[in-house]
Amino acid sequence: MTQRDIDLALEVVRESLPHLGIPRRLCTRRLSPAGRVLGQYRWHSDTLRLNPRYLARLSDDDALDLLDTLLHELLHKASPLWKQLRDSFRPHPDIWLKAERLAGQLGPVYLARRRKPTAEA
Repeated sequence: MTQRDIDLALEVVRESLPHLGIPRRLCTRRLSPAGRVLGQYRWHSDTLRLNPRYLARLSDDDALDLLDTLLHELLHKASPLWKQLRDSFRPHPDIWLKAERLAGQLGPVYLARRRKPTAEA
């Protein structure tokens, strides 16, 4: 599925949670595929960085993890700047829990869209 999974996840979030906003830039090259960081929102450049491992073929569980990561980072984007800065340096379970809850709500729609054949197929 590769980039299509990311695009579909962003589409579902854009439609369901427009107040979160989608960053101007998406980067899948700056994080190490072997690293622990799965996503990162860079407020100064309005860039969402995703681990390149999300460009591989994803199982449904991996796709849901991608959705959770996207939501987590978009929740940071929607936070006040002071909170974005503070959360860069400390755990932020409020964001983790909210992203998990939202991923649970949006997950079935996202998985259904992933299963639809593409126009190119």
